[in-house]
Formats: sequence, C-alpha cells, structure tokens
Amino acid sequence: MPLLSLPLLLSACATAGAVATSPPDLIVAYRDLALDTTAGRAELVRRTERAVQYFCAAYDPEDETAIFDVRLASTRLCPGAATHMLRRKMPASVRRAYRAGVEAIQNLRRPPKQ
Repeated sequence: MPLLSLPLLLSACATAGAVATSPPDLIVAYRDLALDTTAGRAELVRRTERAVQYFCAAYDPEDETAIFDVRLASTRLCPGAATHMLRRKMPASVRRAYRAGVEAIQNLRRPPKQ
C-alpha cells in the first residue's frame, strides 16, 4: 500500500544525558483512493489534514532531542509547515491530485454566484 511517510527527524539536537526520541510519524495512505475522481482527491485532502492534526498534537516542541524545524514548535505554524513538508514528499501525480482536491473543497465552501 503506497503511503506518504515522512520520518520527521531530520536533524537532532541532543543534550548530554538526553534520550533521543522520535517525533510522531506523518503518514497518509492513498493506494485505496481513486485520485482521478473528485471524491478520491477530497479524501486525500481530508487524510492529509487528519495526519497533520495528529502530528501537530503529538509533536513536543520542548523535546530537545527531536528539534528539527522551528516552525513545528509553533501551534499556529505547525499545520502549514507539516503540510508543506508532506506535500514535498508526494509523487507529482499525488501532489496534483491533492491540489485539485483542495480546489474542489474550496469551491464547495464558496456560496454560489447569483
């Protein structure tokens, strides 16, 4: 099953006596999705959002052994930074489907033009 997995320990800053811990994984499964359909693309966006929410809730910015991107330490910036990091790891076809899903969801949320 293709997964987008970003083991997010890119560089660790350890202090003496500190035990290294890994941050939570950021994983999105997409093999079961029909990315050529609006519903499949929208589900990819929803799964990505859930994975990012889980990651940002579980990530501990106080853990000096797992610091690798200061944007992740900010409650406000973490979702955007984590989404960006995950999208950069997506194959091009999945990234295009993700963008199309975001656009489709935004169009559904807009009030109809009169």
